[in-house]
Amino acid sequence: MGERTLQEEIDAVSVILYQNREQEALEQIGPLFGKLKAVSDALLQTNEDREQIEAFVSEMYKVLLEAYRQKDLLGMADCLQEKATLAAELYQIKFQAGK
Repeated sequence: MGERTLQEEIDAVSVILYQNREQEALEQIGPLFGKLKAVSDALLQTNEDREQIEAFVSEMYKVLLEAYRQKDLLGMADCLQEKATLAAELYQIKFQAGK
């Protein structure tokens, strides 16, 4: 999975969320969550900084889930821009730096 593609998807879904296009955002966020899960799973398989990564991933999903439950579109967008972007960048550093 390319980080650039994931980052572009994070940005695109965030824009939809920031524009308060709820139905469209909720349709697109599911597949994005699936990609974030794959990134999170890969990060959690590393032995380096495992405790920090576990804490970060847990916090990211906690914030996203709570915002999703409350249909807090801005909260989801902010979390995607902050935490999901950081996860994508970390994935890029750890797994694709040599490619």
